[in-house]
Amino acid sequence: MSKIITFINMKGGVGKTTLSVNICYTMAKLYDKKVLLIDMDPQMNATQYILNDEQVRTILNNSRNSICGILSSSELLPSVVQGSSENETYTYIYQVYNNFDIIPSHLHLMSLNLNERPLRLKQFIKDTKLNEKYDVIILDCPPTISGYTRLSLLSSDGYVVPMKTDYLSFFGLPLLENYISSLKKDFEKELEFIGIILTMVRENWNIYGDVKSLIKHNMEWNRKLFNSELKAKTVIEKALSPENKKKNKSYIIELGDNEIEQQMINITQEFMRKARI
Repeated sequence: MSKIITFINMKGGVGKTTLSVNICYTMAKLYDKKVLLIDMDPQMNATQYILNDEQVRTILNNSRNSICGILSSSELLPSVVQGSSENETYTYIYQVYNNFDIIPSHLHLMSLNLNERPLRLKQFIKDTKLNEKYDVIILDCPPTISGYTRLSLLSSDGYVVPMKTDYLSFFGLPLLENYISSLKKDFEKELEFIGIILTMVRENWNIYGDVKSLIKHNMEWNRKLFNSELKAKTVIEKALSPENKKKNKSYIIELGDNEIEQQMINITQEFMRKARI
């Protein structure tokens, strides 16, 4: 059975999508894991990171080719994985790499009422047996507490908090913790806090040490803090250049920077160990 993990933070711009996409790709390419990424953010950042322009246009032209087709339908929609020879699953699943697929998002996700069926995504994963096909399913959430995050967390076994070392990111931790505690209580839901991953790290900035120290003063957060971190480097910011995307070089382990490649590998290994994948 798949491990289903939500990547979540209440603050935007913390490297959450970059981290979730690259952990998925690294697991698939280096560790032969079967991975599905579900983009739950109507901004479509993970979708645009992964898919080419033609695929994105196809999705935008028909929201049924996205997570919207799943959440707005009361029935299953059998079809074909795009880019694959298999005939057992759905048009809204696109193949990224040999064993890495994505269910893309769509702008119309904003217009769906997700409060009426909070367990819709969980039921879909079970009914389609996606939890039997993949080793891990990652849900990339928008930076907000909303129906998207509730739907994702209620479908998940656990969650990861990617976090930039600044004060606003830190202030959001207890708010997120309170929200998840309420959700677990209201729905009698088991949900494992897998860990905090520091991203966009600048070790020479005083604020890095200050925020990390604040995290470590909380016994639970300190226990959940990943040892592995991802530095802020220009090469990551340039990863999505048209040239890199055309050459399929937009993933961190393909950028040719040995330092951040090793950091990404270390993060992925620690993630798999902590999530027991």
